[in-house]
Amino acid sequence: MFQLRLLLVVLFMVGCLFSSMVMAAPLMHALSSSGQPKYGANYSHFDYVNPDAPKGGELRQHATGRFNNFNFFCTKGRPPAGFHFLDDSLTVAAEDDPFSQYGLIAEKIEMPEDRSWITFYLDPRARFHDGTPITSHDVVFTYKSLGKGMGNAFRRFFQHVESVVPLGLRKVRFTFKPNAPRNLPFILGQLPVYPAHYWEKINLDNTTLVPSLGSGPYRVRSLKPGREIVYERVEDYWAKDHPARRGQFNFDIIRYDYFRDSTVALEAFKAGLYDVRQEHSAKVWTMLYTGPIFDSGEVVREEIRHEQPMGIQGFFFNIRRPVFKDQRVRRAFMYAFDYEWVNRKLFFGQYPRNTSYFTNSELAAQGPATGKELELLEPFRGTLPPALFDTVRSIPASSGDGFNRTNLLEASMLLAEAGYELQDGALVHRETGKSLRFSMITDSTSMRRIALSFRNRLCRLGVDMQIMLVDSPQFIRRLRDHDYDMVASGYGQQITPGQEQMLYWHSSSAEMEGGRNLIGVARPEVDALTVALALAEDREMTVAAGRALDRVLLWGDYVIPLGASPFYRVAWWDRFGFPKVRPGYGLALECWWEKKPLRHPTMVKDI
Repeated sequence: MFQLRLLLVVLFMVGCLFSSMVMAAPLMHALSSSGQPKYGANYSHFDYVNPDAPKGGELRQHATGRFNNFNFFCTKGRPPAGFHFLDDSLTVAAEDDPFSQYGLIAEKIEMPEDRSWITFYLDPRARFHDGTPITSHDVVFTYKSLGKGMGNAFRRFFQHVESVVPLGLRKVRFTFKPNAPRNLPFILGQLPVYPAHYWEKINLDNTTLVPSLGSGPYRVRSLKPGREIVYERVEDYWAKDHPARRGQFNFDIIRYDYFRDSTVALEAFKAGLYDVRQEHSAKVWTMLYTGPIFDSGEVVREEIRHEQPMGIQGFFFNIRRPVFKDQRVRRAFMYAFDYEWVNRKLFFGQYPRNTSYFTNSELAAQGPATGKELELLEPFRGTLPPALFDTVRSIPASSGDGFNRTNLLEASMLLAEAGYELQDGALVHRETGKSLRFSMITDSTSMRRIALSFRNRLCRLGVDMQIMLVDSPQFIRRLRDHDYDMVASGYGQQITPGQEQMLYWHSSSAEMEGGRNLIGVARPEVDALTVALALAEDREMTVAAGRALDRVLLWGDYVIPLGASPFYRVAWWDRFGFPKVRPGYGLALECWWEKKPLRHPTMVKDI
């Protein structure tokens, strides 16, 4: 429903386990958390691609805002849309096999039974765009330089890496500390590899608009800051016939045009100024994707069901602030929020509500705790609510009629229990004399619209809620500094969560600058469960730890959840071909090809 603002520059697709190995560490072509990868060592291509897809043509996409940085070693500035086309990584994911990573720059992978290290053997064919071979020195340089430039979050994520050393020109080993998370090798494999001989001459602390040397399927052809960036396919791309790349990256040109906001961008799409658009607003999808171009079939409009975990998004309480330390206040606010009305009136009923921190995943808590989940929870029976072991904490629902009277009465009683009483129309704490007031920050006009509905309900209770719509740089800074009472945000989740959960929930991230512990959770139960999830030895334990963590977080009443769509809403001008088989874990636009040329040259004006 809403684009989530993640603070990590590198986005990861992670797994958590490896198939059992005995005696000497075997050489593998892929890492798998399900025992065996879907594709064997001699696979020729992924099933969801057309290996003989024609090359050529142009794909035009869009972005909003601006870009101002090609230095991916620092967190300053904003990288351009499509920057992931520029650099290859050691391993890549298949969008129909979420539990595996397949070698790309890494030709072979080796790891011992005790998982104390992992060695990547680099493909001798791997090259940067200037023809320079990719070596172990580039891998070591990349890892160490990213660690210096990306701050606390990066260092916290990779704190279990003891060392990284080259063992030869094309062999590099990462050694881990004891009890390292099981997903760590997966994450390391997906770090892009940057050319040391290029970046060693550049100050890594400064932003730059000079396109960097890469190794991926595309290079930058041209750019106009604030306007557009154009990529061209690398004809002699080293991995063009690699099984993990075959049938992909078929367009000669990929162009991103920048627009001031999403409203203008939509009108530009309908005018034919770019080709493909994914819509995140239910209202816009229902009301504005209409007209002759849709009726005639010139533009295809489709809802594509996905299998991606949807995590949780909503209004997050900052329990570091005194106003939200009392759980009764948080629970009262959850009763006051009328999501059913919001979904019906604002979202056209298209967003089922999140009821878990792992929505649309088998890690979502359900029923009474049993088996390994119960074993993980049992040591904390004395500090957890007794009902937690038998039931999943419910999210208060309403009739959706807009009055929400029953829930408001329940909220009023909870606030009274917390020590608040009405004085001249305002809720005031009986002991401290302080009014119940707080502010919520967001950088989304869509989220502000929802928050206004929430504020109206709270006004009936005598609560003073202020809504602060801030720009993206200020929003990111305030999240980094935990400078908010309530924040509209969210957590995406992977098929197999792991080490990133430590950044989300562990107490060590609660006061860390740049940490993703938005709520400020600092509880021994949560710490233990995040560690258990990161160190899970098999899928069964991953599910058990995830459900236990979900159960404890839900009983904390830390978030007023919103909803999410189980579909990708996608519209495109009908001039493309794509494979009949669609993966369940992505749109796989890199597998499309042009079947009809553009009728006229691209012309983007100052819109």
